[in-house]
Amino acid sequence: MPNQLQSGNLYTKVSDNQGAALPGVTVTISGQGAPQVQVTNAQGECRFLGLSPGSYSVEAQLEGFSTLNYPSVSINVGRNTSLELTMQPAISD
Repeated sequence: MPNQLQSGNLYTKVSDNQGAALPGVTVTISGQGAPQVQVTNAQGECRFLGLSPGSYSVEAQLEGFSTLNYPSVSINVGRNTSLELTMQPAISD
């Protein structure tokens, strides 16, 4: 069986609470195997390819915004999973 059918992909798109794309967001996924880190591009997008099926936690971090945590994102064999993240400005004193 071809290898690509043994894994799935995760596509993330990060925007702010006004709906504007956020480039430069550090997105970390952990679950099966070692954590993987990507940084969003100018469109606020990043992708994690060839993931083992299972449940992953996703964390998004950007200076000036509150960190987002999604504790259980399911990755399925042969499927693309899309995750749209909305980051809120951090509350400053």
